[in-house]
Amino acid sequence: MTRKGLLFLLIVCAALPAMAHTVVVDGGRVHIKGELVNGGCAVAPESQSLRVEMGQYRTNTFAGVGSFSTVEVPFTLRLVDCSVDVSRTVGMMFEGVTPAEDPQVFLATSRPGESRVSSGLGLALFDSQKRQIIPNATAINTLPIDTRELNFHFSARYRAISEHLVPGNIQSDVWFTLIYP
Repeated sequence: MTRKGLLFLLIVCAALPAMAHTVVVDGGRVHIKGELVNGGCAVAPESQSLRVEMGQYRTNTFAGVGSFSTVEVPFTLRLVDCSVDVSRTVGMMFEGVTPAEDPQVFLATSRPGESRVSSGLGLALFDSQKRQIIPNATAINTLPIDTRELNFHFSARYRAISEHLVPGNIQSDVWFTLIYP
């Protein structure tokens, strides 16, 4: 046997006990999440978590159940990198919790202290033609994908859904989904 062969054999024999005592401990898991979509447009970063400031209202602003605030707050959702490779049109569907008193508006909660309670108001959304958008319903307005960037213009108003209005900070959570009809 050559010196190199003998040296190799000694190294392997010396390493076997070290490998035989290797301990493996499960350290946990890594969850990696992503999304692959085939959409005609992407949502612009500033529109992904948009905050719409509705302002301050007095409780006597509302003339009773079903009445809307006089203030209409406009907002825009911007789409970018649009391409007709997937679809020629795009629409938006709005989803969220609706109050039992009025399923045509989104729930607006007031948070006195730590509990979330209905404020007595609902949040109504409107498209650019002033048509009310019904929550959790199929998109009624679409735009043709004819440019790389599209702007959907909407507005929001509060509507009284109860005789009793609860003063406090009001919040509504609404999600939108792009629809390619």
